[in-house]
Parts: sequence; structure tokens; C-alpha cells
Amino acid sequence: MDIYSYKTTARFWAKVNIGAVTDCWEWQGSRRGDSYGQLYAAGKHQAAHRFSFFIANLYHPPVVRHKCDNRICVNPHHLEGGTQTENMRDVVDRGRHFYANKTHCPWGHEYTEANTYRKTNGARECRQCRRERKNRDKNQMALPDLRGVSHHLCEGVPTTNTPLP
Repeated sequence: MDIYSYKTTARFWAKVNIGAVTDCWEWQGSRRGDSYGQLYAAGKHQAAHRFSFFIANLYHPPVVRHKCDNRICVNPHHLEGGTQTENMRDVVDRGRHFYANKTHCPWGHEYTEANTYRKTNGARECRQCRRERKNRDKNQMALPDLRGVSHHLCEGVPTTNTPLP
């Protein structure tokens, strides 16, 4: 367990704009390239929010998550320990994931409730593209039966239902 000196802890809090308990306490010190606050303590650079969490809870979880979605917030009431899986679930649920903000599939079909299939891992798939792919796969499997060759040799061969580029 890390033990930080009073001097280090005082230096940390001197760089925090402390407000009400419900407000974000924003880090005023240096920041990393990804906008998270950082400080130098115990011989290494550390994320300011992780430092704050440790001071308040006296343990280092695998991931320290922001309940407020403010990267420079170091208010211990806005921080919670968790796993990377929980952190990624938060990112998707809060609409901050790169793909979560996409409104159309790569082929231009809109992600609507009716046209969106949710995979077991939570990923989205366009129903129209899924249907077309299944039809294409079915036709690819039927093609060798008609010609008497292995279906592996026919992969990628256009069928009558597959539009040519």
C-alpha cells in the first residue's frame, strides 16, 4: 500500500478547486495528453483522480471511474472503483463510445429501433446488412452443390443475387 506524506497530500489539494460536495472539484495542475489531471508523487507520474480516490478510500482498484464524466474532476464523491469492463459499459451507456454515436451503418443504412440488431456482446448490427449477408452466405453455400465443387473454392464468387461493383 502506498503511503503519501502530508506534504504530498497538501500539494495535491492545493491544486484542486474545491466546491460543494455535489460539485466537481476540478484539477488545476498539469494534465496528460488525454486531458486527465496528473501529478508527480512517490517518484512517478500519477493520474490525479486515482490519487484522490486512494486518499479517500486507501486502496487502488483496477480502474477509477468518474460518475460525473468530467476527466479533471477529483471529488472523491464523484469517483468509484471498478473494472475495465464496467468502465467500458459506462462509456457505451453514456453515449461516449466512438461507435455508440454513429447513426448509420458503414453502408449507409440508418440505425433505427426496427433496423438495429443487438448482438449478445452489446454491439449493434444493421438488420438490412445482416439479412443481405445471410442471403449472400446461403447463396455461396448453394453454389458448389450446383457445380459439384467444394464451397471453399466458391467463396467470393458472385452469384445472380450479388450485385457486381
